[in-house]
Amino acid sequence: MSQIKVMIVEDELITAEAIAILLKKLNYNPIAIVSSGEKAISKIKNLNLDLILMDIILAGSMDGIETAKIINAKYNIPIIFITAYGDKKTLNRAKLSEPYGYIVKPITSEDELLPTIELAMYNHQVKNKLKKNNETFKQIKHLIQSDKNVLPSQINNSLEKGNYLEQGNDDIEPILEIAVINEKINLIEWLKSFSNPERFLMLEVIKSQPLKLEEIEMLIGKSQSTSSHHIKKLEETGFIKGWKNGKYIYYSLNKPKIMEFVHLWENWIKNLSS
Repeated sequence: MSQIKVMIVEDELITAEAIAILLKKLNYNPIAIVSSGEKAISKIKNLNLDLILMDIILAGSMDGIETAKIINAKYNIPIIFITAYGDKKTLNRAKLSEPYGYIVKPITSEDELLPTIELAMYNHQVKNKLKKNNETFKQIKHLIQSDKNVLPSQINNSLEKGNYLEQGNDDIEPILEIAVINEKINLIEWLKSFSNPERFLMLEVIKSQPLKLEEIEMLIGKSQSTSSHHIKKLEETGFIKGWKNGKYIYYSLNKPKIMEFVHLWENWIKNLSS
């Protein structure tokens, strides 16, 4: 596996070199050290970067937050802020550039870098999958909408208004119900629960291990109320389950139900195309 290539954007050379040493101990590759946002932007196009560690306070006319916004608009590279400033105003500004994490200076050991970097790289991988799934979702929606003779007029009208996935239509008969682990599932209702691509991201982040609501919020970058709403919709499908352990509720995939549904769905699609 190739080393993760990192750019360090830090105007204190001693600090930057110390961070580079820690990165090498973690088997990461610090391929560039720059002292300003302007230099970071000019160099980035010639480097195949995997990660940027960005100080918020920099030499030059742009600070790290402004630099991150410009980089985010042009490149798909996760950015972690390094800062000695933990005040609320600075952090609120930093959030607008959608960073993948924060590391507070001084950084004295690799243990202070590792968890944030690993979480950032995992989160970036998941978000890329979400983007790909969202593009596929849009393509499928376009295909459905393009042939208006295939669908009943009620469905076409709802699709044109953009509300079919979120709102039911009492005039449309349920298309199909199937039994999944002795429970009846209406396909239309099931598909509606996946109308928001962020729910696919939730499934990705709990795929490997059970997570608390707070951990899910952090990984998908959404508020508690939004995350709770998505979890409720996914629980209604039965594809995720929650249980209480101490004072926390953990969520995980209900894999047996997912696998049985996948097999049934696959057979139904094959029957349609036969």
